[in-house]
Amino acid sequence: MVERFVEQYPAIQAAFLDPRAKKLMKRDRLEEITDEDFRRAEDFVSLMRMLYTSTLCVSSDKSSTCGQIIPILQKLKTHLTVKEEDSTFVATVKEKVWGDLSKRYQDHDIMAFLEEATLMDPRFKGKLSSSDEVWERLKAAALREMLGEEDAVPVEAQEVEVDEDEEEEVENPHVVKKPRVSALEELFAEEDKELRRSLIQQETTAPTILENIRNELSVYRGLLPIPTSEDPVHWWWRKKETFPVLSQLSTTYLCVQASSTPSERVFSTAGNTLSKERSRLLPEKVNMLIFLNKNC
Repeated sequence: MVERFVEQYPAIQAAFLDPRAKKLMKRDRLEEITDEDFRRAEDFVSLMRMLYTSTLCVSSDKSSTCGQIIPILQKLKTHLTVKEEDSTFVATVKEKVWGDLSKRYQDHDIMAFLEEATLMDPRFKGKLSSSDEVWERLKAAALREMLGEEDAVPVEAQEVEVDEDEEEEVENPHVVKKPRVSALEELFAEEDKELRRSLIQQETTAPTILENIRNELSVYRGLLPIPTSEDPVHWWWRKKETFPVLSQLSTTYLCVQASSTPSERVFSTAGNTLSKERSRLLPEKVNMLIFLNKNC
């Protein structure tokens, strides 16, 4: 190899010295980095650090509920608002970044769900400025959760509807049949009659479902938010005796993650767990292996 290089040395030397093969140095030389470029790089890193941190928040595996989206957007909006002391470069970057972020979550139904999820997250329930309307929606959602209906009617607005056929049966004495009573019921008929009266009076004075929901919302609304380091699911689990209705409703919102990143990680874990060599694994075993890989 060395001998061949020595043989070709005159030709190589001639090629390098030929002015037609040489390029001007000024043409290939990179422009020197100035102090202004360094300042712009530092401003860009400082400006985008919060966006990077926000991305980590919504992409984490733990406590990345959709209730944190609106508070994060509020912080980003404040951070990306153009100020008088900002340079032209910084102001331009802020306008471009926030112009893109402000177009997200424009659907009315999605934004309404995110507002309700924010209030149901004890870490961020104080982040919505005008939340009275959202609290009313939560009250209606809690009532639907308890009654198991799509469109729940407030308890005080509910009226007892009597079927016309039933009215006819009541008015017609020939149709009404006297229910049979056992010997024990006949023996304690007077006591049972007084007991029924007491039960009706107790049901009348007892708080209704709507009143219980209002009381829970009032107490929950008056509590201070918890630190962001705490797990909201664990918090609601501890408070399920105090807030039986709201703790059940919270699962509807806390199960929705802020982004699809955690679920995509599960698919990646499943791809790493299953292979051609392990194709005979049972589904139950695969589920246990994925669970252990994600939680251990």
